[in-house]
Amino acid sequence: MITVSINGAGSGGGNNLIRSLRKSELDLHILGTNCLPRMVLKSTADKTFLSPAYDNENYLSFFQQLITDENIDLLIPNSDKEVAAISGLREKLDCKLFLPEDETVKVCQDKNLFYTTLGENGIPVVSFQKIEGLDMVDEAFAALPPSEKYWVRPRSGSGSRGATWVFNAEQAKKWISLWTDLRGQAVNDFQVAVFLPGRDYNVHTIWCEGELVSATMCERLSYVGGHNHLSGMSSSPEFARTCQDDKTMEMILKAIKSLPGIPHGCFNIDLKGDGEGEMFITEINIGRFPMIITIHDSTGKINAAETYVKCGLGQRPVYDNPLDYDEGYLLIRELDTEPLVVHESEMMAIFGYHRDLC
Repeated sequence: MITVSINGAGSGGGNNLIRSLRKSELDLHILGTNCLPRMVLKSTADKTFLSPAYDNENYLSFFQQLITDENIDLLIPNSDKEVAAISGLREKLDCKLFLPEDETVKVCQDKNLFYTTLGENGIPVVSFQKIEGLDMVDEAFAALPPSEKYWVRPRSGSGSRGATWVFNAEQAKKWISLWTDLRGQAVNDFQVAVFLPGRDYNVHTIWCEGELVSATMCERLSYVGGHNHLSGMSSSPEFARTCQDDKTMEMILKAIKSLPGIPHGCFNIDLKGDGEGEMFITEINIGRFPMIITIHDSTGKINAAETYVKCGLGQRPVYDNPLDYDEGYLLIRELDTEPLVVHESEMMAIFGYHRDLC
C-alpha cells in the first residue's frame, strides 16, 4: 500500500484531488492535512490532521514528525503557499516529493518575474507594468498600448484575489487603494496589464525529468459566483468544456521549457485570448493541481492524479499519446454539489444543448 498525504485536504481542490486518486488503480492510503479545523472536518481523506500554517515556526517539525509517524511515501502540496513552503524545505523532509526546481517555483509565483522570463525567451506575453506606488499608476497606464479595458491584480496569489478590469488609471487607483486600506495589500504588490477579452483556457500538464507525460485542456465558459464579482469573472468555472488547440499547446510546451530548471512535476497553466484569437499565458500555478482536476481526469484514458503519484515514486508511466483525451466533455459545478462531467452529445440529445447558450 502507498501512503500519500495531501496538504489542503478538506478544501474543494483537496477533496477533488482525493476523488481523482480514488478512481485510480493504485492501492492508496490517503492522508490529509489542513491548518483550518473546519476544513479538517470536511476532508474526505482516510485520516486528516490539523497542521500549522505554512508560515508557522512549527510547520517543518510537524511534517517531519508526520512523515515518520505515518510512514508517508509521497507528500503532495496542493496550494500555492504550501508549494512554496514545501519547495523550500525539500531537503529536510524524509519522503518523496514531486516538485519543480525551487527556482522554477519562485519564477512562476511572481507574475512580474514570470512575464519577464517568458518575454526574454520569445514567448508572447500580454503588455504589463509594475505598480511601485499610487503616484506611478498614470505613468504605468501611459506605458501600455491603448486598450478598451485594463486588468489590475496582485503579482502573486490565486483565485483572482484582488483582480478586476478597469477602464482607466483613476479607477485602478481607487481599486488598489481599497485593497491597501481595507485588506492590507501593499501598493507595490500590484501590476496592471492590457485586458484580454477572448477565450479562457486551463491546461494541466505533468512533466518528468524534462519530458511531457500528460496534458489536457479545457475552456472556461462561465464562472462560479462570477455575477457577484466586480469583473464578472473568477478563476473557477461553473461550466467548462474540454477542447483541442494545437497551436496554443505548442506554445505552452515551448514556454514551460523556457523556464529555469528542467520541467518536473505539475504545471497548471491559465491562458486568455485577445480580440484576434491569439492566446497568452497569464499564469502557471506551479507544482499543484487545479481545483477542476475532475474534468482533466474524467475525459480520457489518463488519470493525471495517478500519473502524478507514479512519477513521484519513480515509476513514471509512458503513454502512447500524452494528450489522450476527448474534446466536448463538459464540467458542471455549483456550490455544495459534486462536480459533474458529461459529454455534450448527451446534453444535446436531451435538451438540444448548444454550448454558446449555456
